[in-house]
Amino acid sequence: MIKSPIKELFINALLFLPLCFFFWFLAASVWVQPAKWLASTVLSLWQADLFNGIEQQQFMFHVQTLIFPQGFGSESQLAVLDVTVNPMKYGYGLAVFSGLVMSVPDLSLKKRLLQLLVGFVGVSLIQANGVFWDTCKSLLFSGGGDAFNAINATGISHDLVAAMYQMSYLILPAVIPVVIWVLLNRSFIEEITQYNSRVGR
Repeated sequence: MIKSPIKELFINALLFLPLCFFFWFLAASVWVQPAKWLASTVLSLWQADLFNGIEQQQFMFHVQTLIFPQGFGSESQLAVLDVTVNPMKYGYGLAVFSGLVMSVPDLSLKKRLLQLLVGFVGVSLIQANGVFWDTCKSLLFSGGGDAFNAINATGISHDLVAAMYQMSYLILPAVIPVVIWVLLNRSFIEEITQYNSRVGR
């Protein structure tokens, strides 16, 4: 009897996916570190006079701006506007990707570790991208008049911010990790395809 790679993948996924989500959330403050550095660097390079870095509390980011809203603070103390962003909503693909990698039958340890590293880099880029557009969206649409004027002065398109935020939140975190997994495991995908062809005869 021919061993079914699809059945083996499915059973392994049932075992590994919950475990990967557990460790993903357990060490969330570690997984988001590269995204914090990337997002902070991009924001500073883009508008150094508006952004002053990102402060992390557990897994939450507080994007520090140099925007001073009118009506806050005093001569001795000025209040700056910060934006709170949850990078985890852009990073759940890491748990999905890790679960799929661990579920592939007969994959060597070296290849698994390499794929996990590639996936981590890819998801970190997705998270940094999400943090960037989330920050722009928050300042532009819900940060108040001073924040709106500050971001509007950069010349960035409002429609672009809205579209990229939606894509960063709804599409990229779910699609890109799976695409990376498929590209890294083309031989296994071909094996599944060939198995389906044999069974369908």
